[in-house]
Amino acid sequence: MPTRRFAILTCMDARLDPTRLLGVPKGSAHVLRNAGGRVTDEMLQALLLSHQVLGTREWFLIQHTDCGVHLPDADLAATLSNKVPVITALMPASFPALTAAVASDLARICQHPQLPAEIHVFGYVYDVRHNQLLEVQLPREE
Repeated sequence: MPTRRFAILTCMDARLDPTRLLGVPKGSAHVLRNAGGRVTDEMLQALLLSHQVLGTREWFLIQHTDCGVHLPDADLAATLSNKVPVITALMPASFPALTAAVASDLARICQHPQLPAEIHVFGYVYDVRHNQLLEVQLPREE
């Protein structure tokens, strides 16, 4: 059981130590990883399971700069063209697009019809060059 009752969805990049980034001891969070730290259907299911089975109450989404899947679509397609299975559209390439990707993924989580009301969701971009964790806010609805 995660002692701090939160889950972290982040990239599978080995340079990222998400519990260190958030300043908590190992074992205090349920850590989910995939390419780019994107919110896929499978990751949404895993987050919901984390809440239902492990009791997590806060979810943290952390994507990062200099990601190995930060390729323009054409470059990504060329890299993966001879690979099976083909993976597409993982991560926007530029930093502003990365912030938008985090905001979009946060919105995807927050708009999920099964999101429990008691869950708090936070999004971040980790700038690997400057060792900074930058919070991303959802755009406010007017």
